[in-house]
This record gives sequence, structure tokens and C-alpha cells, in this order.
Amino acid sequence: MLIDSHVHIFPPELAAERERLKEREPYFAAIFVHPSAPMSDAAALLTMMENEGVERAVVCAFPWRDAGRARAHNQYILEQARRSPGRLVPLAAVDPLCPHALAEAERALAEGAAGLGEVGAYLDDLGEPRVLQSLSLMARLCAEAGKPMLLHTNEPVGHVYPGKSPMTLGGLARLLSACPNTRFQLAHLGGGVFFYLWLKRGVKKLLENCVTDCSALPFLFRPVVLRYLAESGVKILFGSDWPLLTPGRYRRDLERAGLDPEQLEQIRFRNALEFWAQP
Repeated sequence: MLIDSHVHIFPPELAAERERLKEREPYFAAIFVHPSAPMSDAAALLTMMENEGVERAVVCAFPWRDAGRARAHNQYILEQARRSPGRLVPLAAVDPLCPHALAEAERALAEGAAGLGEVGAYLDDLGEPRVLQSLSLMARLCAEAGKPMLLHTNEPVGHVYPGKSPMTLGGLARLLSACPNTRFQLAHLGGGVFFYLWLKRGVKKLLENCVTDCSALPFLFRPVVLRYLAESGVKILFGSDWPLLTPGRYRRDLERAGLDPEQLEQIRFRNALEFWAQP
């Protein structure tokens, strides 16, 4: 069994406007720099799932700054999930700096979104006061609803690539500290924050409500990192970041990570079943 806990789809009408959207949406412009950057819809996702043997997928919306686009994208994902019950787990998103961010997040959760995601700040540190305040409100809303937040994180060092935000681990820590009751899925191996579990104080409690996913792993980390984290008690969810990568692209890395059969099973589906179970 395989659950993909990090995929993306777009309504066809938004995908058709990609060049115009680069002029109006700062996060979209930061991520979709290259014209060849893939954007896919729900039909393509379901085809991929059949071809790759994916039983279920956690489907991310995009954090649009325009409230109308955010609502349209969120509604598209909610509707596609209703058409494929049990296959698609719908998330909702909105740019935390959108004036209507909290209202749209609350509406989408009430309409049936399983959580918020992928939410992030692609041009600012997560600890920057405006971002921290808005994300904290959204994260607390998730906690009140008993639903998780899938948060974009990335490593603050290393090579530069489209969509790599200027976040710091200190900023991430401030957000997690402000929202101790929210369950977070920290994307892309949490930007490395889980490596600090080896510290004697402060970090274990900070991350007690957090899991991570391995999305974009083949571009970012050596496979053995999965074993180190699993042995440290970190709950890792399989996530492909499709359509950026297919689940099959991870097969070799999972084989080379040195995971035992139980650890591999946890990553492939057990951790996701536990984390994304409906309250």
C-alpha cells in the first residue's frame, strides 16, 4: 500500500492563465519561474495514482494572495475529493498575507477540507511578524477544528532553486512555539529542523505534534537521512510533490536508505493513516 501525502493539482482554468498569474501572484511567480514547470489537474492525478499504485493522495491547494483565486482553487479540490471518495484527501490554502486569509481558511475547513496546505511564506521568514501572526491564527484555527496544517519548509542553506523561501529555523521554531496544539506536517523533511532532536533540551517538545514528509528528497538529501530520522522517532510520510516528481522516482532512494521493513511500511502508509485520520 502507498499513500502519497503531498501532491498538487490546479483547476484547468488557472493553469491556462499561468503567464498572466506570474504578474499578479508573488508566490506563483517565485515557484513557476520556468515555463516547463508542471501543472496538472485532478484527472491526471487519478491516472498517475492508478499507474503508480497509489491508494490515496493528500491534495494540496496553492496559497494564492487573491481571495477569489484561493476560493476557486479550494473549491475545485473539495469537489474533486467528493467525486473520488476515499482516494483524495482535500486540503485548502491561501497566502497568509492575503487580507481574507483567515476567513477563507475557516470557510474551507467548514466545507470539508481535511486541513490546510500547502501553506507557506515563499518570500519571507516564517518568523517575520506579519507572517507569524497570520500563520499562527490559521494554525490555531486548524487546532480548533482538530485538523492538521501542511506547512512549506525548506533547508535554509545549500543550493538555490525556484520556490526556496528565505525561512530560518529560528522563525519556524517561533511559529511552532506559538501553536503548540496544532498538528503540523512539515514538508521537505522540515528544512532540517528534525536533525536538532539530538539536542538535549528544547527541541523534542517543540516538535512533538509534528511529522514530516519526504517530498523532493531526490533533489535535496542523501537517502540515508530517512533511516537516521526514523531511528530518532521522527514520523516520516511518503510525499512525492507530484507533478514535480512521480512516486516511482523515489523507489531507488527508499531502497538505498537502509530502512528495515517496518520502517519502510510506516513511511509508505502507516504514518499517513494515523496522521490524516479524520477526527
